[in-house]
Amino acid sequence: MQQYNDKVIFANQLRALAIIAVMIVHLCGIFWLARETVSTYIYSPVIEGATPPLYGWLSPRTVNYGPFGVAVFFLISGFVIPFSLSKSSPVEFLISRALRIYPTYLIGSVLAITAVWLSSLYWGKTFSINFKELFLNLTLTHSNLNTRTIDLVNWTLAIEIKFYIISALLFSALRKASVMPILLLAIGVLGFTEFYPTAKSIIALKYVNFSVESLKAELMIVCFMFVGTLFHFHFIQKISTLQLVIYSTALLSLVLMCWTHNEWAPGMPNTPLNYFYGLGVFTLAYTLRKYFRPIAPLDFIAKISYPLYIIHSLISYSIMRVMLDNNVSFYVALATAVLTVIGIAYLLHITVENASINYAKTLIKRMRKVEPAIPDTQLQSRSTL
Repeated sequence: MQQYNDKVIFANQLRALAIIAVMIVHLCGIFWLARETVSTYIYSPVIEGATPPLYGWLSPRTVNYGPFGVAVFFLISGFVIPFSLSKSSPVEFLISRALRIYPTYLIGSVLAITAVWLSSLYWGKTFSINFKELFLNLTLTHSNLNTRTIDLVNWTLAIEIKFYIISALLFSALRKASVMPILLLAIGVLGFTEFYPTAKSIIALKYVNFSVESLKAELMIVCFMFVGTLFHFHFIQKISTLQLVIYSTALLSLVLMCWTHNEWAPGMPNTPLNYFYGLGVFTLAYTLRKYFRPIAPLDFIAKISYPLYIIHSLISYSIMRVMLDNNVSFYVALATAVLTVIGIAYLLHITVENASINYAKTLIKRMRKVEPAIPDTQLQSRSTL
């Protein structure tokens, strides 16, 4: 087990790098560069004044830390999820993933919405939230049901959910490290993206509208995530380095062809370029994985990265805007917000996140005990979670 941990510590520390990158762009960039959007979400007046130079100092000309960071997150998921699939059935996998995602997301969202409500009180603005909008966001179905995000970050979680579902459907292929079903999936997504008529991109249902265009973009990113899975196949020595290069190139080519035919097309070429930056960093870290060692600060941030990702934007924006209104410098406001959300994320991690993960393990063990009789040889071959 220790040898396994040493080999994949790179993925854990990349998770810390990814959340740091996302926080840099949101708190140092978006806070100033998308002032009207931020003010709308936290019920505040639009911030005035010059943009501090910090983000410009931190960000090279063609680098956008947002897509870079989420690309790293997506590749990490693609790399590590097959480990979970190897230990469970498709149903067990989906249950454990749901309990991994939803409890922490629900509580984190409540805290973020509370911060926004307090912000609205401070600014004397009427706080309102549509129940349908809230429900669709909390279930992570908002992106496909033509509903705006309530927190600016949960669009990635909606994609993660689809990746889990498709991984469960490809359960047998992924356990066998079979590449062809992944490539066929990408070809199918390309065909869907290319030939489904844009004129029918909105399907009117009884209470909501279904957005086909959003589904096209999300399935494209799911295919990108499977690049991480190809690295997993290489890691467990099921494909060679040459095969990894060939299969990854083929998959990425299909992803790029999809990109030009969905609602993300206006982001060309900058957004996919930053996804490739993320892939480059992931590839470098994977190549040098044997040199990675525990680094306490990075390991701590990695440990709390999920709750930190959920809460950092709205809570930080609310804190920073109020502090700036009271003539506190941006850098002090930024430091205060970052320390606050790190503290809250840690509390969420040691309470809700850990509890939900442990409950998932307990629940699946109970499910296995009540299954119909199975030959002893099969029971012995099963791994525990």
